[in-house]
Amino acid sequence: MYNKKICIVGAGAVGKSSLIKRFLGGDFDQAETATVGAKINKKVLEIEGDKLQLMLWDIEGQSQLSPESMNYFKGASAMVYVVDGTRLHTLGAAIGLRLEIETHLGYSLPSIILFNKSDLAERWEISHNMIIDVEIGGNLSILTSCKEGSGVNMAFGLLGRVLLGKTTLVAA
Repeated sequence: MYNKKICIVGAGAVGKSSLIKRFLGGDFDQAETATVGAKINKKVLEIEGDKLQLMLWDIEGQSQLSPESMNYFKGASAMVYVVDGTRLHTLGAAIGLRLEIETHLGYSLPSIILFNKSDLAERWEISHNMIIDVEIGGNLSILTSCKEGSGVNMAFGLLGRVLLGKTTLVAA
């Protein structure tokens, strides 16, 4: 069995914990509480005959990382940056976090940006063109909804395939 660490980061209240809970098979909970520090969950996937245990590090929501929180990223195999489509500033926060983490580590990791809350499309502040610009900048993105469950399993399954060397991430 392969073991891989994935860190999930983003501004507060973008849905990081809800995404993980949904991926683990749980239901959507509107009253999810804020994560303090980091919470670790595990899930085993079977991908084309290989077993992969994902260690999902749910990192406390923040727009800028403290020096202490940089320790969470040691040994990470991949990153998930979460954006709340109904709040434009969370996109800038995710892009800033990616730059900050990669600068600290000195290298880039396989990563995806999840544009969450697709079920609230009528309230989105992030446009389709902004998402295209993010992808042109070399970031693969997936639309997700914790409430509906859409895109969640696909996103983590894709990362699992990448971590096992069965596919690569290439943005549009």
